[in-house]
Amino acid sequence: MEMSCALSQPFYEYAVILDPPYPPGWSISPHRHKQHEIGLVRLGECTIQVGKASHRLHSGDVFFFPSGVPHGFSTSSTSEVAFVVVQFPELERDLLKRLRNFPPIGRFSLFELEVSLFLDICHKLQREIAGNLPFAEVQCKALLSELLVLLLRSASRKVGSYLSPRQGRIVERALQVIHRQYQDDIRIQDLAQEVGLSPQHFRELFKRYVGVSPKRYLMTLRLQRSKCMLLHSEYSVTDVASRLGFGSIQQFSKVFRKLTGLSPTEWRRAHAFEENGFLSSSIV
Repeated sequence: MEMSCALSQPFYEYAVILDPPYPPGWSISPHRHKQHEIGLVRLGECTIQVGKASHRLHSGDVFFFPSGVPHGFSTSSTSEVAFVVVQFPELERDLLKRLRNFPPIGRFSLFELEVSLFLDICHKLQREIAGNLPFAEVQCKALLSELLVLLLRSASRKVGSYLSPRQGRIVERALQVIHRQYQDDIRIQDLAQEVGLSPQHFRELFKRYVGVSPKRYLMTLRLQRSKCMLLHSEYSVTDVASRLGFGSIQQFSKVFRKLTGLSPTEWRRAHAFEENGFLSSSIV
């Protein structure tokens, strides 16, 4: 699974390799790469040999091989295996340490939704490499960072606190509704009903999946949008509160101050450029 390239552009130091399925009984002797390597087992199962240690990986598992670490693969006589591999040249020391959770390598297990995210990132990365697009190196680094965060978050979740794939899909549906309608008067009861759950069960699943309650998530989304709107003189504070679904300017101001420590008007004065007097205190 090693790829070399004579091209000198920095983004060509990245590689995405979608291997076809290897047949039952396949094996490859221990070898090493100059680049770091992350690989998803997308089909079947295999055994990875690292020194004297053996690691059995199944579909949905991810391995991380740091540069220079010898490793070999083998499958059983009855099972084929397929990988998606990403190779890349550089890694910060702290990230390298975090990724090596089974020294000298890393092992991670992804749920169905996470596998979809992993593959989506790989496809985007492959397009950047093949397309020779402007600023490809910047985008490759950004996509790699997204991939690393996905793996590290999967490793940090508490045992028993995560959701099944079906439960994850339910929360994802709710998130789509929130992002599409966050400016409307969305009630948690309505979201729960739309995804077929009781309000209490919905709150529990949402918090386990996202990390905060649906009310807190919705409020944060609105407040982040309000900061953008406050930078534009055509919106008064009253307009912002009304357009983002707050019941009153008083409610908006109270929540905004709790998050930022400033009132909306104070925040606007501190962060917006003063042009043509638009920061006049008469704009409320």
